[in-house]
Amino acid sequence: MPRLFVAQSALDRWMGAGGISLEADVMRLSAAPSVNFYVNPAVYFVAVDGGGQDPLDILGAVKTSHELAQMGADHYESSVLIGETAYSVVPGFVGVPIGADGSEAQLDGGTWGAVAHAVESLGYT
Repeated sequence: MPRLFVAQSALDRWMGAGGISLEADVMRLSAAPSVNFYVNPAVYFVAVDGGGQDPLDILGAVKTSHELAQMGADHYESSVLIGETAYSVVPGFVGVPIGADGSEAQLDGGTWGAVAHAVESLGYT
């Protein structure tokens, strides 16, 4: 199932501009009102601190807080420590599309296109 990663900084900006609303753990895009996302805290792995090797091969990956806990990771703001390796991360959320009943939903290509257009109109970075 495709997921949507949204950086915390983008989420804050979108909320301030009225481009999204959050109710509990559900995000609604104003420009794509037919699609709702269940959001879960997550991080995007950017770099190994100090430029070392990536022994876990997770650069470029997104991991939820639950996945980090399963890995034995310590997360604080924009850093994650796993074993002896420190990573720089972008904190944010993973959005999973949900239906009206709150269950995970499959989106067709046209609907994903509407979501992509809504995200682009909000400005992702």
